[in-house]
Amino acid sequence: MNNTLPSDMSSNTAARILVVDDSEKNRNLLAMFLTRLGYSASKAEGGAAALAMLDQQTFDLVLLDMIMPEIDGLSALKLIRERYLINELPVIMVTGMSEVEGITRALELGANDYISKPFQKDILLSRVRMQLDICRLYKDVKTSEERYSLAFSASSDGLWDWDIVTGKVFFSDHWHEMMGISPNCAFDSTEQWFDRVHPDDITALRLAIEEHLKDPHRLVKREYRALHEDGSYRWMQCRARALFSDSGTPLRMTGAQTDISASKTFDPITGLPNAAVFMDRLQRVYAHARRTGSAANLALFSLSMNHKEKVTSALGPAGYEKLTSAIARRLSETTAVDDYLAQLKEPAFVSQLADNRFMILLEGVPQESAELLKIGEQIQKSLASPFAIFDETVYCTTSIGIALPSGANDAVDELIQDAISAESIARKTGEDITHIYNPLLHGKALDHLRLENELRHAIGNGELRAFYQPIVSSADGRLAGSESLVRWQHPERGLLSPDHFIPIAESAGLINAIDLWMFRESCQQYREWVSNGASPKMFISVNISVQGLGIAWADQVLNAVKEFGIPPSSIHLEITESIFAGDIESIITLLEQLVDLGISFAIDDFGTGYSCFSYLRRLPASYLKIDKAFIDDVVDSEKARLLVNNIIHMAHDLGMKIIAEGVESREQAEILEALGSDYFQGYYFSRPVAAADCVMMVPAGLQA
Repeated sequence: MNNTLPSDMSSNTAARILVVDDSEKNRNLLAMFLTRLGYSASKAEGGAAALAMLDQQTFDLVLLDMIMPEIDGLSALKLIRERYLINELPVIMVTGMSEVEGITRALELGANDYISKPFQKDILLSRVRMQLDICRLYKDVKTSEERYSLAFSASSDGLWDWDIVTGKVFFSDHWHEMMGISPNCAFDSTEQWFDRVHPDDITALRLAIEEHLKDPHRLVKREYRALHEDGSYRWMQCRARALFSDSGTPLRMTGAQTDISASKTFDPITGLPNAAVFMDRLQRVYAHARRTGSAANLALFSLSMNHKEKVTSALGPAGYEKLTSAIARRLSETTAVDDYLAQLKEPAFVSQLADNRFMILLEGVPQESAELLKIGEQIQKSLASPFAIFDETVYCTTSIGIALPSGANDAVDELIQDAISAESIARKTGEDITHIYNPLLHGKALDHLRLENELRHAIGNGELRAFYQPIVSSADGRLAGSESLVRWQHPERGLLSPDHFIPIAESAGLINAIDLWMFRESCQQYREWVSNGASPKMFISVNISVQGLGIAWADQVLNAVKEFGIPPSSIHLEITESIFAGDIESIITLLEQLVDLGISFAIDDFGTGYSCFSYLRRLPASYLKIDKAFIDDVVDSEKARLLVNNIIHMAHDLGMKIIAEGVESREQAEILEALGSDYFQGYYFSRPVAAADCVMMVPAGLQA
């Protein structure tokens, strides 16, 4: 072993390295190796312990294991990056050789580098040295840049320099000018400055400064309102950094103050009044209209561009901002020159409420649907002409929602929400649609929202139910396995089928939790069946969403398999053809890794979605499930039989077995058996039933 002192150890202080691994053996091995090389190595047994140590101590580098219980490496990395920039605290991930997707995700989250287990000492030493050198160089360059940056900003920012030892503060002439104070006045203390900070903002500003004086890594960057000499409050942004002695004692603090009042009232991209100004205007106008009885003459338009994601993907963030700015200009021009709107007593007030959402407040308009829709169509017509963005011709469509004051929306927040709800319905209806808020349709949207909120609590409240539908072998008509199907025992609506809540779960990001609950429930039930005498050759088939496919989900599946002692060969995971619409290469790699461990896959609902035969031959699937839509006509239609026959032969040629879904009659079963189907599933054999009704069930099948 090379015992030469590392280059990064040339100073008197050894670089401090935190080793994070749930394996005591791995922790000790890495720490011992680093210590022998002269580094100061500390150990943490997991992500939570590591984060606690980082809160209390300062480290120069972290060696972080990828897979750990409770807080895994990726989660810990994400939390570390919330505290330290990538060049402030290097993180080297320690991974297994097969964790390709995890490595990619780690680098995206801000990992500096990675090493593979079992690690090679020379490679580890080289990468540790390199990251420490890069970090040191970054900090030196950053310190130099900040000095020059502060000096350069003196021409536009108000500078201040606080001698912490004496308590005196120097404020530049431009700082005095921002506050409307004469440079000749006696203004030289932090308390004089703090006395001019708005009462609602002073606590946060003081706290930011105090935290920085305790921890140099927490730089001061705060926005606050400062009292100008003319009696008004101006929005300021303060940025500051302190100088510390070798012993860590703060000596002085230098800062820059910038007047950001304009950005607090106008959107920096479009130049339109921002949300704060819009809310103030709407509240004042709405209150005045209600006092004077003229609320019936108000109308609020909510407008957004359709397909924002596609536009951003094509033009990039800079192009999207340029397009948004162009839309804002055209909206302002249209509302100012339109023949109808120009006649209004008050000009249309156009504002940007949020990203990709404009608000137009009209006063003095009749609440007649035809007239309001005409205004919306005229606005959309003005935006239909193409925009020139970076030499590209861009067409965009919009959706507009209109809300009118009523007894149901006494508050401006409710009026805004009504306009946004109407806009959402317009977007779902088509392109360039204007829709006026309708309380009846809003009720349906509200019901959807309530159901989503109730679904979020369904798992923890024990409301999900597992039902099982037998899968029968065509060879002997006996039970070969069962498909697990989720139901929701809603406390008020009764037992709900997946059609009522799975689409909501997918759109709300809850499907992964439901899939995992269903998988664990199925594993536990399988173990009970086998313990009670069922054949261990029986398999369980569980549906998973394409949204759930990933290393983290796979780890949870494998943990459940170990926990319940289930043979991996008894597990079938069903995936739909929507898999072909995702990142197919990454998915294939993940599936192959699970197949290597003994887990089987079935392609569900084949022929109803994104069928892609070039990928089908590459997927490591062992089973193909023919959808019920093909089975329904197999008795009466020669074309249907020919199609099913071709699918069966194709699957067999690719080494896959066939499961025919939706078999509802003996005739269908006999035809499918003759065509070569390996398994059957459907009402002819059994409906989905609760576990208690499925235990040891051996349906008569074809022998009936």
